[in-house]
Amino acid sequence: MSGATGDCVTEPAGHRRELVVCLAVAAAIVMLQAVVPLRFEQVFDSDQAVYGLMAKHLSELRAFPLFFYGQNYMLGVQSWLAAPLFLIGGPSVTLLRAPIVLLNLTVALGFVWFLSRQGRRPRYALAAALPVVAFTPARALELGAAYGAGIEPYGYVLALWLVRRRPLAFGALLGFGTLHREFTFLALPALALVSWRDPAFRSPRSLAARAGGFAAVWLVADAIKRNVNLYGPPGGAWEAGSVTLGAQTFAQWLSLDLPAYAERIRDLLLQGIPQVLGARPYPMRSYGVATDLEAGSLVAGAVLAVAVVAALARVLRARRAVPAAPREPARFTAYLVWLAVLNLGIYGLNDGILPDNPVPRYGLFVPLVLVALFAVYFAVERSRAWRAGIALALAVWAAGAVFDNGRLVRQLMREPPPRPHREMADYLVSRGIRYARASYWDAYVITFLANEQVIVASTGTVRISAYQAEVEQHASEAVTLVRLPCDGETKVAAWCIVEE
Repeated sequence: MSGATGDCVTEPAGHRRELVVCLAVAAAIVMLQAVVPLRFEQVFDSDQAVYGLMAKHLSELRAFPLFFYGQNYMLGVQSWLAAPLFLIGGPSVTLLRAPIVLLNLTVALGFVWFLSRQGRRPRYALAAALPVVAFTPARALELGAAYGAGIEPYGYVLALWLVRRRPLAFGALLGFGTLHREFTFLALPALALVSWRDPAFRSPRSLAARAGGFAAVWLVADAIKRNVNLYGPPGGAWEAGSVTLGAQTFAQWLSLDLPAYAERIRDLLLQGIPQVLGARPYPMRSYGVATDLEAGSLVAGAVLAVAVVAALARVLRARRAVPAAPREPARFTAYLVWLAVLNLGIYGLNDGILPDNPVPRYGLFVPLVLVALFAVYFAVERSRAWRAGIALALAVWAAGAVFDNGRLVRQLMREPPPRPHREMADYLVSRGIRYARASYWDAYVITFLANEQVIVASTGTVRISAYQAEVEQHASEAVTLVRLPCDGETKVAAWCIVEE
């Protein structure tokens, strides 16, 4: 292929048609993975419900949720995206998650498109991008849910690469992305590591523009944050502060305990990442899904392992035979590798991660090393048979995740899961009970599902202080929701309703 300009190459008409097909395949995979998050109220907890309430408050102009209620980090972007939909269709779990599904779709198509534009045949671009396209059911649920930021960091790092030669835009996007999810900041050292020889990157003017764009976004966010209530709508406690409070929060989690650090890294690499990749079986029930299905398989893990070893060996062989490689595609894959390495390095510093309980979403960028490996492989491999073989292996591996998602959809369609929070919300509304108290993990879910026709104050972590004040003002009318087993005359779903 010839006609290279920057990151992109000119494509034959046949490749353009193939790209359309590959993009359609990627979109189909993403939409299959979206069925459960959109159709069922599965794995919907109070953290997600708070985002739903943030979107509702914004749509009603009752509050501006700059950050997740009750904390100093993670911009409320997901609530901002859902607010217009709530204004049109009313609050619902489906409309809360719909923009997130579109973000998943954008990231999947973006990676396939970009890898293709760098000169790879579209079918091989799709194969290389599969680690950020095809997810196991548990991963699809997590990245399709309103936890504040799931798939978004992938989008940020790809967009930051695309604007890397526009220093001001890069700095502004980096600042915004870092406020949204702190992992995004890793794009800066990763880019610096692959671009440090580039005079355009390290020139004083370029560095000043990047710093200026970053600082401008943070100063605007700081000005807003100092004037909005951390705890949501008016009526309760009021608290505000600087955006730097988020950095202080992260600093409190850091630990330099080397044995614990090594243990966390080991758990992520041996348990968390294989599970994310579907390389080992796990029960869906452990992720809060009411089903006996298992996802993942050792066969899928073995197929992926063979593809990784074979691709790595062929890349090393090709590099020795033909050491020269297109500069920009090589830099991009190195950028992805550094993102994975840096993310893995800081993952072990988080002392909030318990032994034998890895948190893969904190190691979000680690699977990008696979995208980098296969992107390099398909760029340097000259044997059609080898290219086809590795692509087939990746397709077989991804087919396992697609099959598991299909099984889960079919199972839940055939046997709809219980909806205890919905049942309780409907019961309270039907009985005219306006005020209640419950644990954190119940309070905000029930309030959201009841569309705030019932206000449930949290007996644990407080995210919306106005609810606490309102329930306290109507203490004589409030009931307490106690999880079974419990004593009480009225039992609904998973709770006893205890009257004061």
